Amino acid sequence: MFMSHSGRFGVRLLLAAAFAVPALPVPFALAQQAQPAQPAAKVSAPHLQLARDLVAVNGEARAFEGIIPNIVDGAALSFLQTNPDLAKQLREVAIIVRPEFEARQNEIIDILASSYARHFTEAELKEAITFYRSPTGAKLVQDRPVIVQEAVQGIQAWGAQVNAQAVERVRAEMRKRGVDL
Repeated sequence: MFMSHSGRFGVRLLLAAAFAVPALPVPFALAQQAQPAQPAAKVSAPHLQLARDLVAVNGEARAFEGIIPNIVDGAALSFLQTNPDLAKQLREVAIIVRPEFEARQNEIIDILASSYARHFTEAELKEAITFYRSPTGAKLVQDRPVIVQEAVQGIQAWGAQVNAQAVERVRAEMRKRGVDL
C-alpha cells in the first residue's frame, strides 16, 4: 500500500523517537553484510556496570522489552510469502524458538551500555544515574512516553501542514510554467 511522504516521515520519526528497532526480519543478504560496531577503547568492568545501571534507571532498557518476540515472529512469518499454507505451523515454531532468543535480551542492554561507556566517563555516568534517581529524573522517565507521543503527533500534524503548503506552492510554480497539476 502506498503511504504519503508525510506518513512515512511520521512513522520514521515515531520509530526513532521511541527507540524502536524494526520488527521486520532483516533480509538475509543485509544480515550477512552487517558488522557489529567495534569499540573505540576497552572500558573497565566497573565502568561498563555503571553504564548498565544508567540504561536501567533511564528507562532505555524497558524500551526494548518485547523486541525479541517481534524479531522471532517476523523471521518465522517472513516465510509466509512463499509458503502461505504454513501460517499455523510457522506461528507454532516461532513460539517454540522464542525462549532461545529471549535469553539474549541482555545483549541489547550490553550494546546500549557499551555505547554509553565509550562516550561518558565513570564520573559522568554516576552524575547521570544520580539525576535519573532524583524526583525530576524519575518523572522524566515516567512521563517520556507521553511526551514523545504528544511530540510525534504534533510533528506529524506540522509535517502534514507543511506538506500541503509545499504541494500548493509546487502547483502554483508549475502553473506559471503552463502545467496544471
